[in-house]
Amino acid sequence: MVFESVKRINELVKRMGLLEDNIAVETEYIKEMYVNASKSMSESQHYFLNGVQAAPVTKSYLLTKKGIEVVGEEAIPISTFIDQVLNFANYPKKKIEVLMVLAKHLEAMPMNLS
Repeated sequence: MVFESVKRINELVKRMGLLEDNIAVETEYIKEMYVNASKSMSESQHYFLNGVQAAPVTKSYLLTKKGIEVVGEEAIPISTFIDQVLNFANYPKKKIEVLMVLAKHLEAMPMNLS
């Protein structure tokens, strides 16, 4: 009976590892899509990323040709920003929710940006 519970928990650990691997793959894909969208923007274009948080303090993030910008701060590389957002989401379900928010923003961008 104890052996069965250890076996079941080991199976959960294995599935959690697969989930974390899948999250990492999708994160890299989202980063690539955001970099491509950013590169396709003109200097005057921007896209407001509402609902995305990378820190406990709420800020307004903009996707621009330079990366992710916050008014009054230096631009953040897209890869760094997405890593920070996912680090702020501290468990797999929240990370998947954040990836969904980011993906929905990509879908909402004008066709010439994504």
